[in-house]
Amino acid sequence: MCLHALAWSAAQSDSASSDPTEQRIDELVARLAKPAPATISFTEVRFSKLLRAPLIVSGDLGYSGPDSLDRRVTTPYREHTAIRGQSVKVEREGEKPRSFALKHAEELRGLLSGFSALLLGDAAALRKAFTVELTGNDDAWTLHLTPPETKLGRRLRQIDVNGQQSEPHCFTMTLADGASSVLLLGNAAMEPVPADVTLIALQRRCGG
Repeated sequence: MCLHALAWSAAQSDSASSDPTEQRIDELVARLAKPAPATISFTEVRFSKLLRAPLIVSGDLGYSGPDSLDRRVTTPYREHTAIRGQSVKVEREGEKPRSFALKHAEELRGLLSGFSALLLGDAAALRKAFTVELTGNDDAWTLHLTPPETKLGRRLRQIDVNGQQSEPHCFTMTLADGASSVLLLGNAAMEPVPADVTLIALQRRCGG
């Protein structure tokens, strides 16, 4: 009895000393898990000083496992980007296919790392790739993912994931050069995006 009491007391002590914020992150990420294969529709809006207007494309994302992501654009052109391990292949209608190493596309690498960890419900994997902070509540939460000071961190400044309950709505990627892209997912991608949309308007739509 004494040994059982001591073990129970130690467990209670460990639980009491754990960080409530970290527990909230663990619980949220666990709720976001989706079995592979998984497919979700998206609309992506890119902002850059090199663009006269936001670039808006839509299609679907297909996830088959931690090292496999397919991004199929159907509007306004047709393009298929396939990530398999550390290799990327891009096929656009009317053009020759291109292949390159994932290390040369830090935004894609960051998206794959974050997307995979969330769909696996793996908070440990998420923390391995990013510094993770959580704000908001179940009705409107935001995960702030900051990459370490590596090659990825020099290219990608931050990813903000907005959602509600157990559904992510948006991935907002901010690059070191000031460019950004907002990936609207599922129901958030259903409503058309105006051609002159602003980043602030999208952030409101995402709940950020």
